[in-house]
Amino acid sequence: MKDFFISYTANDVQWAIWISKILEEAGYTTVLQAKDFRPGSNFVFEMLKATEANKTIAVYSAAYFASIFTMPEWGAAFHSDPTGVNRAIIPIKVKPGEVPKMLRSIVYVDVVGKDQETSKRLILDAVAKENPFDWSKAEFPGSEAPSQKHTGLSSKEVAESLLEILDTAWTTFQAQVKLRNKLAQKLKNRIPNTKRLQYEEFFHEYFDQMTADELILHRTIRAYTSNVLAEYNQSALDLLKQNRALLSDIPRLKELKAHLELWLAKFKGIFESTPSSCLVYVGVEEKKGFPVGIEGELREYIG
Repeated sequence: MKDFFISYTANDVQWAIWISKILEEAGYTTVLQAKDFRPGSNFVFEMLKATEANKTIAVYSAAYFASIFTMPEWGAAFHSDPTGVNRAIIPIKVKPGEVPKMLRSIVYVDVVGKDQETSKRLILDAVAKENPFDWSKAEFPGSEAPSQKHTGLSSKEVAESLLEILDTAWTTFQAQVKLRNKLAQKLKNRIPNTKRLQYEEFFHEYFDQMTADELILHRTIRAYTSNVLAEYNQSALDLLKQNRALLSDIPRLKELKAHLELWLAKFKGIFESTPSSCLVYVGVEEKKGFPVGIEGELREYIG
């Protein structure tokens, strides 16, 4: 049995390879799709063996959270150790991206923006069996310690944070759209003369007629809405409310704020209490759609 199974998405393959390399050099054994799943092997069989490793290393990024293929990988480890007592999942955040609610309770290693040596040390410390915390570095934090002045984020930094959230939400939405289209087509192929409705209403209309496979797709789409998009939209709205000066600098952010407020009102008022709902749209009847091109305006503002 290998020490670590490294779970990652294709966008982060170089990070996964590097993490595997430093672990192997430190004497650990790893399972990595890029190096261990050879041409001609059975992918499903290899994946089953991989998930039997002692621990799973999840390579966190926005793409990782948006992928439907990584969810079963970290989900298996999470199920085997829900309290985290055995540290079955050791997350390593390599790129920006908001961590979904279900995974927030698991402490992760953050190497975003860190240099190579610092990243290597943090990762090896994280996987060590014994806690490497060094008490000798503890200093008295009283009056003789130098004071640190707290500074708030600049408008540019707020814009960068907002853009990061929007980019991650868009990646998630694109993955959700693929599942949405797949479910809609399955229903149309199976049920004759389906009604011409918006997706939101369409899935509500035919919810009671869905098969077991279709319900799995429905629940997955719903999970994207409730566990990912709702959090990203709330974070974006909070940023806008806390930094109103940015709305003056980029006037179309007021459209984004109105869109997010309506989306979240609909999510909290209808979606959460309606099991047949799997999507929240506010761009058709409400006329408060996402302001197309706002990411470009943010990038131009950031410079």
